[in-house]
Amino acid sequence: MKPKVICHMMSSVDGRLVADRWTPPFNGMIQDKMYEPYYEISSELKARAWMIGNNTIQIDNQVEIFDYSKYVPANIFKTHIGKRETEKTCIIFDSKGKIIYPDDNINGDNVITVLSERVSDEYLSHLRQKGISYIFAGNDGYDLHKALETLYSEFGYDELLLDGGGVLNGKFLKEGLIDELSLLIYPGVDGLSGVSSIIEYKGKAGEFPATGQALQLLSVKQLRDGIVWLHYQFHRL
Repeated sequence: MKPKVICHMMSSVDGRLVADRWTPPFNGMIQDKMYEPYYEISSELKARAWMIGNNTIQIDNQVEIFDYSKYVPANIFKTHIGKRETEKTCIIFDSKGKIIYPDDNINGDNVITVLSERVSDEYLSHLRQKGISYIFAGNDGYDLHKALETLYSEFGYDELLLDGGGVLNGKFLKEGLIDELSLLIYPGVDGLSGVSSIIEYKGKAGEFPATGQALQLLSVKQLRDGIVWLHYQFHRL
C-alpha cells in the first residue's frame, strides 16, 4: 500500500519553474501576490504532507550544509519518529544528509527526511536532537516505492503533495508514481533554454520517462489575475 501522490506545481506558460525569471503581471500586481492561488489550491487538496527535494530547501531556506564527506556510514538504518505536532508535514528527500536543521520544522511544518543508507551516525544524531523524523529509501535514497510504503505504514499518510523541484518530480514520473497533476499556469514567460521546468528527468537521450502513462483532464478553472488551474489524472497503459 502507498499514498496517492498529487504533483502540485506552478509554472510560467512555457513550463519554467524559476519564478524570479518570469515576466511581471500585466496589471501591475505585486508578483508575490500572484502565488497566493497556489497555496489556496494546496489547502483545498487537503493532503497532510508535502514532498520536496533538498536543493529547493537549500535555495529557499538558505540552510547550512552538513559536511557528510568527513564521516563513515552508520551500521543501522531504522525509521525514527520525531516531533509530529503540526497540522502538516514537510517531507524532504535528502539522500546524502546535507541539511542542517536549526529547529524541528521547515516553514512551520514538522519534517520527515528521506535518506540513503549511506548517512552517518553523526548526522542521524543531529536529526534526533532536533526532533526530525527520518526514513530510509535504499542505498541511494531514491527507492521511491519503499519511501511511499514507509510513509503509509509508519506515518499513516494516504495522500501526499509532490511540490518538486523538477528533478524530484522527474524521478516520480519515471517510476509511475504520480497519480494526479495539479498545475497552475502563471500568465508570464521565461523563455531561456535550459532553465528548470516542472518535470525534469535526468536520463539518457533515448529514455522516455513517461512511457506507459497518459493524462486525463479532470478540470480547467480560470482563477484571478489570469492564472489558470489545470487538473489531470494519470492513467497507466
